[in-house]
Amino acid sequence: MSPSKSSKLVEVQQVNVISPHSKALYETGKAILLDSVSTGREFCKSMIGTSTSAIPIYLGILTFLLPKEFQLGFGPGLTIAVPAIGFLIASTLFTLGYLPVSGKFSLDIVEEIEETLEKIISYRKRFIWSGLAVFILSTLLAIWAIIINIGVK
Repeated sequence: MSPSKSSKLVEVQQVNVISPHSKALYETGKAILLDSVSTGREFCKSMIGTSTSAIPIYLGILTFLLPKEFQLGFGPGLTIAVPAIGFLIASTLFTLGYLPVSGKFSLDIVEEIEETLEKIISYRKRFIWSGLAVFILSTLLAIWAIIINIGVK
């Protein structure tokens, strides 16, 4: 090779065999990366069912608490309806978090893969935390609505 060319030669001085411990750590890292996307998605999937089933459970409890001929005004009606609407909103947020996320990246460029992975995780995390906040708030409001209506009968 002539000295005028800009290519450089690399000399490998020592090659080590990958130890079983290092190989296990690489495999663990790979599993963590692959599972990080599917774990968030599976959580959203389970919370869709939980949020959706909370609506009839909550309304069923109220059916036992309120007398048959009880007339709800606007305020009490809203108090009773808000938790059910909240559970529906939480279910919608978890559904948005569950939907597939698309992105374009090259398998040859590691940075693009990492960037896409981070975007997917961040996208799901937003919907998970939003859905959880609405679900917890709705649960607290449902408990409050049940407590204030216990003595109605």
